[in-house]
Amino acid sequence: MPHLDEDTVAALLDPDEVADVTAQVFAELGRGEAATTVRVRARTPGAMASAMAAAVPSLGVTGGKVYATVDGRFTFHVVLFDLEGRVLCTLDGGPLTDVRTPALSAVAIDHLARPGARTAAVLGTGRAARPHLEMLARRLPLDEVRVWGRRSDAAAALAAAGEAAGAPVTVADTAEAAVDGVDVVVTVTSANEPVVDADAIADHALVCAVGATKPERCELDPQLFARAAAVVTDSIEGAPAECGDLQHAVAAGTFAWDRLVDLADLLAGRVEVPRAGIAGPVVFETQGVAIQDVAAGALVWRRHQART
Repeated sequence: MPHLDEDTVAALLDPDEVADVTAQVFAELGRGEAATTVRVRARTPGAMASAMAAAVPSLGVTGGKVYATVDGRFTFHVVLFDLEGRVLCTLDGGPLTDVRTPALSAVAIDHLARPGARTAAVLGTGRAARPHLEMLARRLPLDEVRVWGRRSDAAAALAAAGEAAGAPVTVADTAEAAVDGVDVVVTVTSANEPVVDADAIADHALVCAVGATKPERCELDPQLFARAAAVVTDSIEGAPAECGDLQHAVAAGTFAWDRLVDLADLLAGRVEVPRAGIAGPVVFETQGVAIQDVAAGALVWRRHQART
């Protein structure tokens, strides 16, 4: 059984191609032509494992992602099967995760940001920050992107990476200064308390919230959801169990679950929501679902086959 290691997977990934196929498979998900599961976790005091699966007939694959979490470190693996149940390959999942997460944020930007968006902010400096900054540089005609992090040295390093990718980057002293007036805000932190005041976020902003993937996590001020014209998620089934931002907003009385819109339904044309700025800010909350990993893995597998 072929196994594609991290270096091989990274060399075969095209971020824009992944964004395009992500939009495609989420539309198929909304039409009932593909399927994905919620994440399940097995926890003990000394270890945790997580798993999720997806079926994508249009790409000729089914499969899943399984990973271990130890002391905040993740070890990801993806397995792909063909539609007759034969194992195609396994893949190291780290590079897939690094690309598929900002690819979904790119899809959200394409469909939810105000037209002509030219300014952005990235809050957070961890592993997901640089791929998102590079995505913004590719996806938007940026006049400016501001970065902020709790550690000034990490923020400076992120800014340098963004400049190398061609983004006009500045480092902000505070999260509020970073988001002031910008069109797109990306939060990629591991915070358990809001990192930015709701009033600092402009009415025309799209907020892509990436980090609140556990109930205890909270990146966004619950008051933001009271102002939001729309709140969209990648998993309307998984969010009530996983999305800390939304759980905190529900507890604060600023959000109700029946307001939540599934991105798959939006891309399938089953629902409509206003773009950011028409009636206020828009929030996109992502927890990450298996169809992203399986679709991106299928692209890598195709490219690998074409080279061998």
